[in-house]
Order: sequence, then structure tokens, then C-alpha cells
Amino acid sequence: MARISIENVNFLGKKVVIRLDLNVPLKDGEAQDVTRIERIIPTLKLILATNPKYIVILSHLGRPKPKPYAQWNKNESLAPIANTLQNLLGLPVIFSNKQIGPELCQELSTIPNNSVIMTENIRFYSGEETSSSEFSQQLSQLGDVFVNDAFSCCHRIHSSIVGITNYLPSYAGLCLDKELSILENALVSPERPVIGIVAGSKVSTKIDLLLNLLNKLDYLFVGGGMANTLLCAQGYKMGGSLVENDRLGIAEAVLQKAKISKCELLLPIDAVVARKLAPNISTQIVDIDMIGADQAMYDIGPKTLERLQNILRLCKTVLWNGPVGVYEVPPFAQSSVIIAKAIAQQTQMGKITSIAGGGDTIAVVGQIGVDFTYVSTAGGAFLEWLEGKTLPGIEALELKQTKLVH
Repeated sequence: MARISIENVNFLGKKVVIRLDLNVPLKDGEAQDVTRIERIIPTLKLILATNPKYIVILSHLGRPKPKPYAQWNKNESLAPIANTLQNLLGLPVIFSNKQIGPELCQELSTIPNNSVIMTENIRFYSGEETSSSEFSQQLSQLGDVFVNDAFSCCHRIHSSIVGITNYLPSYAGLCLDKELSILENALVSPERPVIGIVAGSKVSTKIDLLLNLLNKLDYLFVGGGMANTLLCAQGYKMGGSLVENDRLGIAEAVLQKAKISKCELLLPIDAVVARKLAPNISTQIVDIDMIGADQAMYDIGPKTLERLQNILRLCKTVLWNGPVGVYEVPPFAQSSVIIAKAIAQQTQMGKITSIAGGGDTIAVVGQIGVDFTYVSTAGGAFLEWLEGKTLPGIEALELKQTKLVH
């Protein structure tokens, strides 16, 4: 059963409860990165254009421990986010610190039609992360209909993601629907050939991702510490490189899966090495079988980079999760920057569909100012979807949809 996007729904006179992910970094009370906030503006404007009774926004900020109302910490408050949203939306956004329940319902009964109101940090409530039926019902009493536009939270079985859908007609916001459609096109019916670039420090944390992508892609390049462990499982001596020696069995399972899949597994053939990880330290480029006992691999070498660029030129779709070197420490960011620029150039020429996700990958793309087809801010949900897992928030939208008057 397909999810229903809000594009097909008339919210005239309806009380709309919407779950957003406004969890953005703050400094001195100011939002430092408004990407997530900017992306949900079209959803709010579309709903407001149909003249709802009001929109009440649920979101979280950080990971506060649930606490009684009297102990709510203003440093964990969504109030600064309400101000940022108001500026970007160009319309008043009422911020309420009333508790969800009778107090907030009373306030909602007094606000003008077509208002936007934001509640306090949803994770202050103990019933949120436990998906308590009592708290889910309290959330449902705030409105007539529920909209989820927080794809980044859809891997959570929380009241404001899953529980509320048991009590209200539930729909997908524009941002969530777009992101999921892009990911479905990239993995379910991509334009081929399709390549994945996956890196990270530990292969054990992304074993499900690697095994699922080997079933879906034509090429899979693995970099970072993950590549070290896979190379070690192949018999290469990795010197002082980060290697999960207790996970070599997992690495061997990935290598065996690659042999029987239709996907070509690509690993580094040369490396940028140094005696320790430090900014602007002296480096050396060596073939992968020439890493010294006192050296460690911190980035891929030029031969590997050239090979990867040549394959990228053949591909029509690319999924990227994780810089291929230690991006935070110069000079080990060079290969990731070159890859990002190469992908962006092919994207701008219309030769490839490019999708990037994961915090470090977003940092690479954002800091050098290149354009991809889509950059996901979803984090955990992005990875779990790529792993082939069912996301509870998406499943809830598909199973519990109810049409309004169109």
C-alpha cells in the first residue's frame, strides 16, 4: 500500500498535527545550520494554502532525559528554533511551553484560524521514546489529522512518529515523500550502472549495509577503516592502520558475498600513509602491499582515486556515505574533496544522479559548496533504509492511511 502525500489532501478547517525534525545545532541561541528547517517550509506553506484551523508542530532537540514540567531546561528548549522558523516561513510562529494535554488544548482553542504553533521539546516527555499509548492519545487530541515530514526520525518507534498514527488519519509531508522517492529510485529502480561509495571506521557497524548493497548495486567501493579490515582479511599487512581484528570473520563474509554477487567490490590499491594522525604531517604514497609496520593508511592513493573516477564516469547513479579518508585532518581530506567535485560535475552535466547522506559526507559536500541531486540529512534513518530495513515511521504511514475529503 503506497503512502499518501499531502499533495492529495484538503486540510480546510482541519487541526493539523505535524512531526518535523528541527534538531539543528545552536550557538548562543542561534541556529547554525538551517538546512533541515528550510526543507520543510514547502510542506507548511502547502498546508496553510488550504486554510486549516491551525498547524501544531512537534519536534525534538538533542537527547534530553525526560523530566517533569517544572524541570524543563531552557537550554534544551525549541524556542530559538521557533524564531528561526518564523523568519524562514515569513509568517508568525507561536511558541508554547504549555504541557501537552488539557493546558495546550485550551491554548489551541483560543488561537486564530490558520495559525502555526510550536510545542516544547517532545523528548521532555517520558511517553515519547517509549511510544506509550497514553501519550500517543494525548498527541492525537491536538488535531484531526497527522502529517509526518521527519524522515530522519522514521527509524524510531516513538509516539510522535508511530503511536499517533493509531489515532489520526496520517500522511507524508513533501520533504519525507521526496526523500523516500529519491531513495526508492536509487535502489529499487535506478538508472544503471549504479555505484555505492561507503566508508567509515568500522566494518562491524555497517555489515548489514554492505551486504544489502552488494545485492543492489553494480559497483561498491569501500574506503576508510572499513577498507583496512577487508584488506587485512585478504592477507594484506596494514601496519598501524585501524583494523578490527576481532571482526575479520565479518570481513570475510563480505568478501565471499561479493564473489557470488553481480556487484564488483572495489577496495583501495594504494594509500596515503603516515606514522601518526596529525595535521599537516609528512605523508607517503605506497601500494597497498607496501604499508610499513610503523605506518597507517589515512586516505586512498592516486591510483585508487583514478580508478574510482573512471568507474564514476561509466555510472548513472551514485550513493555516497562516508568520506574515503580521515576528512577532518589535513592532508587526508584530498581524495574525498576530489570525489565530491567529480560527482558534482557529472551531476551538473546531467550524466549522473547523485545522492549523499551521513553527517561527515554532508560536511564534505557542504564545505566545498558542490551540488548533488540530493543530500540527505536523515542520518540513522538513511542508513537503515539503505540496509534494507523497514522503517517503523514509513510502515505506519502505509498501513494506517485514511483519506480526507479531496
